[in-house]
Amino acid sequence: MKHSLLTIFCCFLLSSGVFAQEEITLNLVAESITRGEALRQINDGLPVKIFFQEDQLSEAPISLNLQQATVREALDAILENTVLDFVDYRDRVYVIGPTITIGTEFDAAYYAAVAERLAAGEPEATAAGEDGPAYIGTLETLEPNGFAVISGMIEDQNSGEPIIGATIQVENTTTATVTEVDGSYELRLRPGDYTLIISYVGFGTNRRDIKVSGTGTYDISLGQSSTTLQEIVVTEQAADANVGRVQAGVQRLDLAQLEKLPTFMGETDVVRALLLNPGVSSIGEGASGFNVRGGEIDQNLLTLDNGVLINSSHALGFFSTYNADVIKSVDLYKANIPARFGGRLASVLDVQLRDGNFDHFRVKAGIGPVTGKIMLEGPIVKDRSSFIFGARSSYTDWVLNFANVEEVKNSSAFFFDGNLRFTQRVGKNGTFVLQGYGSQDEFTFNNTFAFDYQTMMGQATWNQIFSDKVYGELGLVYSDYTSSQSDLRELTGETVNNGVRQLTVKPVINFDPSDKLQLEGGLEINHYTINPGVRVRSNAESLIIPRALEEEQGLEVNAFGSFDYAFSDRFSISAGLRFTNYRFLGPGTEFQYEDGIPARNRIVDSVRFGSGETMATYNSLQPRISARFRVTSQASIRAGYSRTAQFLNQIFVSDSPTPSSQFQLSTRYIPPFLSHNFSLGYFLNLEDNNVELGAEVYGRQIDQLWDYRDFAEVIVNPSLETEILVGEGRAYGLELSAKRKVGELNGLVSYTLSSTQRKVPGINGGEFYRSNFDKPHNFVMTLNWNPNKRNTLTANFTYGTGRPVTAPVGNYRVESGLFVPVYSERNEVRIPDYHRLDLAYTLGKGYNETKKIQTSWTISLYNVYGRKNAFSVFYTQGPDQSNVANQLAVLGTVFPAITLNIETR
Repeated sequence: MKHSLLTIFCCFLLSSGVFAQEEITLNLVAESITRGEALRQINDGLPVKIFFQEDQLSEAPISLNLQQATVREALDAILENTVLDFVDYRDRVYVIGPTITIGTEFDAAYYAAVAERLAAGEPEATAAGEDGPAYIGTLETLEPNGFAVISGMIEDQNSGEPIIGATIQVENTTTATVTEVDGSYELRLRPGDYTLIISYVGFGTNRRDIKVSGTGTYDISLGQSSTTLQEIVVTEQAADANVGRVQAGVQRLDLAQLEKLPTFMGETDVVRALLLNPGVSSIGEGASGFNVRGGEIDQNLLTLDNGVLINSSHALGFFSTYNADVIKSVDLYKANIPARFGGRLASVLDVQLRDGNFDHFRVKAGIGPVTGKIMLEGPIVKDRSSFIFGARSSYTDWVLNFANVEEVKNSSAFFFDGNLRFTQRVGKNGTFVLQGYGSQDEFTFNNTFAFDYQTMMGQATWNQIFSDKVYGELGLVYSDYTSSQSDLRELTGETVNNGVRQLTVKPVINFDPSDKLQLEGGLEINHYTINPGVRVRSNAESLIIPRALEEEQGLEVNAFGSFDYAFSDRFSISAGLRFTNYRFLGPGTEFQYEDGIPARNRIVDSVRFGSGETMATYNSLQPRISARFRVTSQASIRAGYSRTAQFLNQIFVSDSPTPSSQFQLSTRYIPPFLSHNFSLGYFLNLEDNNVELGAEVYGRQIDQLWDYRDFAEVIVNPSLETEILVGEGRAYGLELSAKRKVGELNGLVSYTLSSTQRKVPGINGGEFYRSNFDKPHNFVMTLNWNPNKRNTLTANFTYGTGRPVTAPVGNYRVESGLFVPVYSERNEVRIPDYHRLDLAYTLGKGYNETKKIQTSWTISLYNVYGRKNAFSVFYTQGPDQSNVANQLAVLGTVFPAITLNIETR
């Protein structure tokens, strides 16, 4: 024999499952054997392939004593004390070469030569399955230096949204990368077998095995993780956002909690969820919109991406116009408004819609006692384009029969809304979005009067990433809001139509030069066309005289810029400046008055302006700034100031604005609203950010506003300025809040102490008086009991001071014998206080995540103890000619509801 001292016991004993994918082990004992012979015996005895060059191996014998060793351990032992090393090239394929070459790795030609000697052909790139790795690229796509470029996208498998900032680590190496703002990543690797470890907050740690032959694409979808060792909570914002946020006076809605809140007739409602926050209130059932820090409902900017909605409510305030199933995020800015927003005085409700799923088709539907809804989403071209569609409709008439007011029982209500959004990815860094929104509302009260209003909106948006520091957006929006109010009685029958059309162009650019500094700038151009009122007869017997006012036009050009800068971990600021040039445009007629002061019966002349001519101009410079100082890691102080201006106002003189109230642009005689807004707060987190506490004081000085004369006539009035008086206002308050985010018992408590007043010459003797929406005390408490992940019991209690009204406080008799009422000062009397308790039980989706169809149930009781809360108080004369107060409660009983939600995965 060739080896004289050879007492070879060369027995290759494979462990159990040797031909499976588990690691192969071997036994190799030899007192004297060459390295080449040892490698050949491994090649011949095991299902592996080892490539090497014989002339690179020394002929000197070595001794081996390998017991249950892996192939890698055997190769390490065979090549010990040599200048050779090996590469784990593919599954059970190993390549040996000089260490210096291994250090720089082989080039593409070397791998090509190896591939030619493989009996099996190169597999094409495939996606990773449950039982195997992903094969990426072929040898022909290798770079000349032997590297392969692996690129792709990391997305949320449920929503299809890109995941920004996910970490991709190549196991047992220092090679790693992080996904960009569009979810993309790129790695440069040598051919071989690797394990990628992908990490992201809320998604746990994910492992993916890959086999790299060459350059290729590998997209990864991540699902939210769960573990029996530690609870993972996915939230809409950072865990310490309560103390870490720089922007003052902002609230982010927790969308995950929406479906668990008690709601009227089981319909998930964004606006009612906002009412849980301090500083946000409503005057009660039957009132559209919401009020922020004493402001009126039309002083809230309601956005839908780049578009603006005129009305936030369906069915006179019972349901929100926002469909929660298609929403990505909801932020409410209370007075301290970023520079990119403008046109309203009190707040911004910034609602962003989400893209459809780019990976798979998904359906979600809900059926309640008065509403039904459906949401569809999925890819058009997988990973490139998607759609999402959401629609809701009501069937409420049967429920009105339960009302405690006979007139309400004889009424009817209907609404519909729909969202459709297409998203197309263009190249690696571009996205084009096309979307539409439509809604329709109809309401008839006791065959006496009716409302009918609708919104149609279309948007096109282009998003472009120019580099890792610069990205921009261009938005184009057209919206058309129309409404009508009808008197259905025979002799006074009329219909008054009005509306607002708006065209918006908004380019924005963002530049992030460093982690500490972010810059934003852009333009916003709004063109308004207002139908101020058209009155027509609603029946042939009506005695009403028809009248139509000429359409009004306004152009609002805004330039804005802002920056966010972190001076240190403790101190950061967010500041901006917005400049507005507003013009009231012709065609139109402007009346001339005696002494230049608008007054009834004092018109002396008129001036006619042609189309596009400027009838009035206003310029407004609006600085905004917020600052945050972290006292400790768990506590911070925030302060903010903003200047705001409003050029479009809602006209109403009733107790509450209605969806058919007309709208008025600023003119020469009707100035814009102008306000200074201040806030200062202290915020504290406890229990590892699970408990959030906040105390904030705010103030608002309105140095320009207007109110109506007593007994003003505003409907289809060509000289509306004669019914308006200009003055000033003020609002201030204290907001307290406490929130426990997770745990078996969690929830929130908020309390607002506030005052909102006005001072207008000609009203209340020129002294301050309460505004229409002044509510000194507002208290909300919501408690959730979660005995487990599937079951939730929620209780919600609301209390608020009754709003102010002007009421008769006496009367006197005139010569004819009639009694004439004597009224109080403006808003001197209050209606009764408001309070209500709601309960809800939610049976969530089952624990089996593999089920294709999942269901959940919500059972709710609205107004549990049947409180007859007053919407308004009206007065009649009793038999003794005294003034008798009558209370109107729209809902005076408990309303139960059961809602079934169905969702496919």
